[in-house]
Amino acid sequence: MSTISSPRTLSTLALAVGLLALTACTDVEPAPPPSSTPPVFENEEQALAAVTETYQEFMRISNTILVEGGVDVDRIDVIVGEDLAEFEHGSLIELATAGKTLVGAPALVSTRLSEWYPAPDSLGVIAKAKSCIDLTPVDVLDAAGNSTVRPDRPRTRTWAYDVGVGGKGQSDYVLLAHDVSAEGESCEI
Repeated sequence: MSTISSPRTLSTLALAVGLLALTACTDVEPAPPPSSTPPVFENEEQALAAVTETYQEFMRISNTILVEGGVDVDRIDVIVGEDLAEFEHGSLIELATAGKTLVGAPALVSTRLSEWYPAPDSLGVIAKAKSCIDLTPVDVLDAAGNSTVRPDRPRTRTWAYDVGVGGKGQSDYVLLAHDVSAEGESCEI
């Protein structure tokens, strides 16, 4: 018959409890935080390419909405920030409710990057740019199919805009502000 000595069992039990207590008190070291957020753009060329692509996509979507009679204006939301979306919806609906139809598409002539940042500024802006658009391929027709474009309409329009990082369900980059800066026979950027 085997017997277990109490002092030996108690010392083994005390050692096990002591080891458990020591391991329960030690925390796993958390991973160190990243030293910095990776930059949005590595260089000016990368920023210019992203801004140009973003503006081309904005033009494509807004033109499609206009050619299709201003239906589903919320499609523009994928390429514009929340504050600009409301303005764009109003503009697109206004043309459609006026009974006007767009024919043709404006052409991007040039883009100039004014500023770019490796990280968003306090307003979420990562780049500021201007793009010159050739309007000559575009006609606006009334309900009877007559052109409403004035014969003296400027051939080009230059837009100044801010670009930010897109949110959920949006493009990587979106327009945050968009204003006409010049009109004329040639680009002014």
